[in-house]
Amino acid sequence: MIERMLSLFYHDRKRWAFTLQILFLTSRYEQILEASRIERAVLDRSIFGDVIFARMLAHYGDMGDHELEVYERLYSSLIRSVQPPLLMVYVRISTDLAVERIRRRGREYELVVEREYWERLNAEYEDYFRRYDLSPLLIINADDHEWVSEDGDGDLVVSKILDVLDRSRRGLLKAGTVIEI
Repeated sequence: MIERMLSLFYHDRKRWAFTLQILFLTSRYEQILEASRIERAVLDRSIFGDVIFARMLAHYGDMGDHELEVYERLYSSLIRSVQPPLLMVYVRISTDLAVERIRRRGREYELVVEREYWERLNAEYEDYFRRYDLSPLLIINADDHEWVSEDGDGDLVVSKILDVLDRSRRGLLKAGTVIEI
């Protein structure tokens, strides 16, 4: 369902922005509820950052003010019922490298998206994480790290995440602490 909605959205953002955002918010809420039942869960997307997309879409006119108001009301209600993560990981990437990876991935519905959209999204992520203070934040510069490589760089990144997570779990890092690698 999500793949189909993404395809519809990328071809007509104004028509499908609100519907897609509600679908994502609902899916992420369900994922975090499921993750809360697992001792060591990792989510690749978080309900906490979902608002990034909605606000960007509203700011650029793809989602109306009333739709954003409805979205934010639902978001606020859901967010109050879940615990923040022990550690938030933000994988920072330049727009150039992101667009290159999107092209390599070859998903047709992403290939129709203009570069400006990816630039705006990247700027919104930066703004969100500049203000993030719900838990410790680990920022990984993806331009400097290959996740899957023969030289084991991915192992170094995973090791660092586990180290910072352990420090957070033991209460050695406060919410709002930022570590960059």
